[in-house]
Formats: sequence, structure tokens, C-alpha cells
Amino acid sequence: MQKMIWEIPDKTIDETKVDALAAEMNASKTFIKLCMNRGLHTKEAIDRFINPTADWFHDPFTLYEMDKTVERIQEALTSGQKITVYGDYDADGVTSTVILYEAIEMLGGQVDYYIPNRFIEGYGPNVEAFNKLIENGTELIITVDNGVAGHEAITHANTLGIDVIVTDHHECPKELPDAYSIVHPRHPKGNYACPDLSGAGVSLKVATALLGEIPEELLDLAAIGTIADLVSLTGENRAIAYFGLKWMKHSQRIGLLALLAEGSIPLESIDEETVGFKIAPPINAVGRLGDATLVVDLLTTFDDEEAQRLSRIIINKNEERKALVNQITLEAFDKLEEQSDQAIVVLHEPGWHEGVLGIVASKVADKVSKPTIILTSDPNTEKVKGSGRSINGFNIYECMNEIRDYLSHFGGHEMACGLSLEMNQLDAFIEAVNRQAEQLMEDSESYRKLDISGIVEWEDISIDLIDELNALKPFGQENEKPLFKLESLLPDKVKIIGADQSHLKASLVKNEKQLEMIAFQSAEWEEVWRSSPKIDVVGYLDINEWNGNKKVQLTAADFKTQDSVIIDYRKEGNQKRLFSKVGAHYLFFKKEHFNKWKPHITRDSTGYLLDENKDLPTIHEADPVVFMDIPDELSDFEKVFRNYKDHTLYLFFYSPHEYYFKGVPKREQFTKLYKWLLKNKTIHLANETEKLKKVMKLDSETLKFMIMVFLENEFVTIEDGKLSIRSQPQKKNLEDTITYQKRLAQIKTEETLVYSSFNELVSYLREI
Repeated sequence: MQKMIWEIPDKTIDETKVDALAAEMNASKTFIKLCMNRGLHTKEAIDRFINPTADWFHDPFTLYEMDKTVERIQEALTSGQKITVYGDYDADGVTSTVILYEAIEMLGGQVDYYIPNRFIEGYGPNVEAFNKLIENGTELIITVDNGVAGHEAITHANTLGIDVIVTDHHECPKELPDAYSIVHPRHPKGNYACPDLSGAGVSLKVATALLGEIPEELLDLAAIGTIADLVSLTGENRAIAYFGLKWMKHSQRIGLLALLAEGSIPLESIDEETVGFKIAPPINAVGRLGDATLVVDLLTTFDDEEAQRLSRIIINKNEERKALVNQITLEAFDKLEEQSDQAIVVLHEPGWHEGVLGIVASKVADKVSKPTIILTSDPNTEKVKGSGRSINGFNIYECMNEIRDYLSHFGGHEMACGLSLEMNQLDAFIEAVNRQAEQLMEDSESYRKLDISGIVEWEDISIDLIDELNALKPFGQENEKPLFKLESLLPDKVKIIGADQSHLKASLVKNEKQLEMIAFQSAEWEEVWRSSPKIDVVGYLDINEWNGNKKVQLTAADFKTQDSVIIDYRKEGNQKRLFSKVGAHYLFFKKEHFNKWKPHITRDSTGYLLDENKDLPTIHEADPVVFMDIPDELSDFEKVFRNYKDHTLYLFFYSPHEYYFKGVPKREQFTKLYKWLLKNKTIHLANETEKLKKVMKLDSETLKFMIMVFLENEFVTIEDGKLSIRSQPQKKNLEDTITYQKRLAQIKTEETLVYSSFNELVSYLREI
């Protein structure tokens, strides 16, 4: 199973300095420690970080070839040449397009824009698209958020006498295209102070150079692109996001306002999370499902009715995208069983929409903790396309590169990839990628990692603390929203919520203080939390406001138990759920139960029949253990429990005999049975047992028990199926027989393990 690693800063912080700086700034120690862990060690450094100024923006002409780029655009403006801004279909791409389009338009340029269709033209410069633009009169093409890898199309434009200016921020290839100029923050011949600009950030720098000042009215778009593209939110990028979000709250951009209204997003609530989770997704959805040009149309329109119309289309596209993702994800989950023994999950289904495969791959990878590739195909073209998502510790790009001979195209990085191949290569590809993945996994340890900002003291959690933390906004890459560890808590009021019952809500309790908590897409925690273990939780602290009341709320990301986890499955009637545990070990005390349930144990789990003459099986500490039934003696259970007490334990305790409810027969019943046997002398058990059951009003189990007690005390004999009463047996106590004592032990075991309340059971187990 994949590990979840919690990484806490190991920097040694001088507590004396923390105290002094906290006093100087009248701030909490939690806030000061967080700042110090982020390299802010003085009041001046903290004040500067939380209050960016215009001097955070660098001179755009320090970007390599910016002067050459501006001269060429000005030449086009002067001579009235038609300019086309050639963009991309994601949020960064469309905002980049609008920024440069509007900047050139402000200068009176004859300008148009073009967004390629990802399904027809793919990403980046395209020969056919360039031909179409040139035929329509374009004399200068400026790429935004793409172009640095567009060698073929750019060379083709050159042969037609058309200049191409590239503005991009993606990884530079070893050989750059033969463009008129290339503005790139990581240009190999440049040395720009903020190498992590987004595509929108690069467009903003070109616009600033053209206009001679920072175009404030374009900062909202630059902020959207910067935040959506997940670039580092430090340095100049922080300034772009910081001022862009402020400008957005007062935006007069008709299209953006219409989109916010259609999405029910109040202007005053806008922050980086609003952009990342509410504004960027619908913008991206359009490009995932079709032609993203309409997003540029929306952001540039001055027509209120047109803005409302386009906004409705975009929001509807996002709902369509969500529905597609949910549908395909469920279909992918249904296919997972056939992949349970594979090193890398590869799922293929003709007709799955290629625009959402990356999202689905991410959801599957999260669910199974394995690298995942989701593929679709077109039966008409015999082409297979797909996206892959990885897990920490596994380089999916390296894996694809080693088997590239099976692929038509592939690209990506350590955590994600895109690929295409011929249908007739699919089976061979799946076999090869699993073989390669197994080899890579032997050489590395896969894990999921949470970078924790620090430990927050329970007493420090307050609205004032969150106000302090929010001064560090906007949060993003390299200035992450603080993820805190909270220690030694008890869960209470645990319940599953949400329309699809996928979220968990609870209260976390310590020292008689409660903190409200929600964990999204974590309903599976519920069975552990209901067992009331002491837990450590990591999560994000926020203020939840409802009807004017403010409360601190934790959005949990993960938890670990301090106690062993004990989950009550004694009333579980869902066999599929019982045997759905990944990598579980099912323990049986009784052979007949082992034989009954063994066929239901999945391939990635194991079943053990416990034998007192054999050593207990060795089980990895991370694997769950399921107690399927119970032994006759509590001491036998206690021995096994001690061995596995630190594992996650599921207690099914199958016990069909109900000895506890039946108890042991009373002495009067034994007397009545003895007198009946004495009267009848000899009976044929096969023929007369039913008659005896009716006479004695006993079930088969109890009657058999009583006869075995008589037999052990030598009151009766059994030979050839005949039971005979002995005429003058020695007087003995029924209670002294092994059979009787075994039944008392069975009753005690059932009472303790099967019929106790959960709290009683946990108390007993903790004592062990």
C-alpha cells in the first residue's frame, strides 16, 4: 500500500527570536513561526511580504528580446499591418490572449485573435491554422502561452514572409524555433528576475512594454492566468495576483462580471480560491469540450446581452464537464477490479471524452494510490489517446520514455503525461508499461506526501489567528495555504453529509473545547472515526460564516490514529463491503468458517486459518486485519489480538450458534432427559432424535450438548448409532465435564466479543 508521509519543517527556530518578533509585531507565535519557516525573519521582511508595492514589478525590457518585440509590433501598428494573437485553450491561454489583444487594440492596432481547437488542431502553432490566418490577411502572428516548441509552423510562416513573435513560459527545447523574437522568462540567453511567469504574466509584460506603464485594467486577467496555471506565487507573480485580485473586486469588465453573476460569485468574496475553484474551472471546461474562442469573446465584449449569453454557455459547459467526469470516473472505478494486481492502472474505453481523461486519471490514482493511465479511442481512426497521472515517487514520464516505441506521441513530466498510440499496439503497450512500472517501483519507494506548515497549539486556534494567517494571502505555489497539524484530538458527532454522501463532518474535542471539521471526499473515514480513537489531524483553518455568526472550521486533509483502530463490523450484512478492503488479512479460528468464506477473499488480500500448532502469520504493519469469527476460549483470542493490536482491526466475529442466548440447560432439563432415556433404555439416534427433540422441546445443538455431557460422565454409551442408558452410573457433577466447561467458555466468549456494546468491547480490548 502507498504510504502517506507527513513532512513537517525540520528547521530549528530560535524560540527567543520568535518571542521577541511576536512581541514586536503584536502577533501570535504560530504566525511568526510560519513566517520564519517561509524565510521571513524580520518585521521589515514580513511587512514587505504582506504589503506588496508597485516596485515588485520588474522592468519588462529586462526580458530577452523585449525591445526587438516591441519595435516589431510598433512597426505593424504604424504600417497598419493586421496582427493576430495566437492563444491557447486553457485559462492561462485565453487570459494571455485577451491581455495582448486589448493592449494592441488600445494603441489603435488592427488586431484579431485565434484559439486553436484542441481536438482538431492540438496544442501550439499549427501549419494549417497559420495558413488560414495568413490567407485572411494576417501579417504578424504573436503566440501567447505557446509557441516555444512550434518549429514547423513558424518555419512555414517564415517561408511565406510572415513574422512570428513567440511569447511563452513553457519549458524551452534544446533548439528554439526560428521566430522573429522570443519573449520567455527562462530564455537561455536571458536572466529575468522572475523566471516563473505564467503565460498571462508574459503577456502582461509585453503589454506593459508597449503601453509604457502597467495596464491596471488588465491585472485582473493576469491574476486569473497566474493563479490558474499554478506557477510560483512569489516575487512578481505574487504582485500580479495580489493587485489583480484587488482590481477584480472593482472590475468593470462586462464579460467577467456576467460570468461571476452566472456562477453566483459575489465580487467582494473573490480571492485566489475563488479563481482556482470557481472561475478557472468553467473557463477550462470550454476548451476541454470544444472551442475556447467563446471565452475570449466573453472577456472582450462590451455587450451586456452577449456577455450574459456567453456566460450561460460557459457555466453550462462546466456542468457538462462535471457530469462527464463523474460518469467516466464511475465507469473507470467499475473497471478497477480487473486491474487489482497491476503495478500501473491502464483503463481503456472507446468513446470516453478525451478532454476530461486527465481529471479522471487523477481521481483514479488518488483512489487506488497507483499511477494511472486513462485511454479512449476512435474506432473510425484506430487511434488511442489518453492521459496519465502519477503518485509521489514514481516518474510517469520516465516510464513512458522507456517504452516510447509503442507510442505515436507522448509528452509530460514526472507527475503527468499525455500520449497517443495505434489501436493494434494497445495490448502490447499495456503489457510493456506494467513491466516497466514494476521495474521502476523496485528501484523507488512510492508515497503520498503532505507538506505540513507546522503544529498549531490547540489553545491558539481562534478567529484572530486566521485573520493573521490571511495577511499572507494570496496563497499558492511556494506560498501555500498553511497546512497545520493538530495533535491528540477525539472525534465526536461524526456523520456523513452531501448529496452523494461523500463528505465527512465531525467535531474535534480536546480539553473540553470543540472545533468544527469537514473533510471533503472522505466519507470512508467515518467507520474509523466512529471507533473514537485519539487522532492527529492535518488541515486548513478557515472562518465559516453563517447568518452573521463566525466560527473557526478545519478542512481536514488527512489523519493518523494514536490508538489502534478498532472498527465494529459485527452487524455488517453487506458481504461485498466486508471483502472490499484493499490488502486485508482475514483471520479465522474455525475451519468450517474458513472454507465457507475463503472463495470471497479478493486476490490482493489473504485468508489465514489460525492453528495453535503454528506460528501466527507475519503481517505488514500498514495492512488491516479482519477477525472473521471467534474461538471457543477468550484466551485464544487475546493471544492473537496482542499480536495484531497495532493494526487497523475490523471485527466481524461471525458466531452462528448463539450460545450466549441459549445459555446452558437447567438441571431440571438434564433430569427430564435422563428419566426419558432411562424409561426407553436404548434409542436409535438416526431414527428417534427428532422425536426426542419434540419431547424435550430442545433444538439439535442443545440436545447434542446434553447428550455429550452424559456421555462424558459415563451416564450413557453410544455404539453403532445406538444410545443406551447405563443402569448404575457413578454419581458425578455435570458442571465438571470438559463439555460443560467448554460451553461456559463459549458463552463467555460470545458475551464479551459478540454481544457487548462497542464501548464495552473497546474497553476490554484496551485492557488487553
